[in-house]
Amino acid sequence: MDWNKACDRMRAVATAGALGLALMTMAASADAGNGKAGKARQAQASDHKPRPQGDYTRHSEVRRTDEGHTRNDTWTGTRGTATRDATVTNDRENKTRTRQVGWAGPEGQQATRTDVTRRTETGYTRSSTATGPQGGTATRDVVATRNPESGTWTKDVTVDRTPSPAPAVNDGG
Repeated sequence: MDWNKACDRMRAVATAGALGLALMTMAASADAGNGKAGKARQAQASDHKPRPQGDYTRHSEVRRTDEGHTRNDTWTGTRGTATRDATVTNDRENKTRTRQVGWAGPEGQQATRTDVTRRTETGYTRSSTATGPQGGTATRDVVATRNPESGTWTKDVTVDRTPSPAPAVNDGG
């Protein structure tokens, strides 16, 4: 490699790194001034991965399968043991990905979720069904379309919820 080309490439990498660091520092300073430093990212992470209360240990196993993978998690803590079992299956021929997840809580609570994602010529569709520990259900349908000319995505989301059955009323008699 030509020495001048190597030096130019190293300068370009150093400049890009310095620019990225400067932008990150400016963003952190702006957020720190209004008390929002790191909150957006923290809220996003906690929305997707709730943690058990108190002290606990977690054991996870992930196994690759011919069509996807499985994942099994077990949390053991002061309140008992909770588990999460997930199976992901990819059907390349039909351009479909299915994810089935089941949870079991320390006091016998159970919940399930199934997602079916299908690739389309212009994006994808996803249909999800979830059942909560008290029997309530939710369905969520997504149609996502990409416009290659403008580089934008459009998503239409429909959510339907069925509340949990009402608890039995004790009339005192």
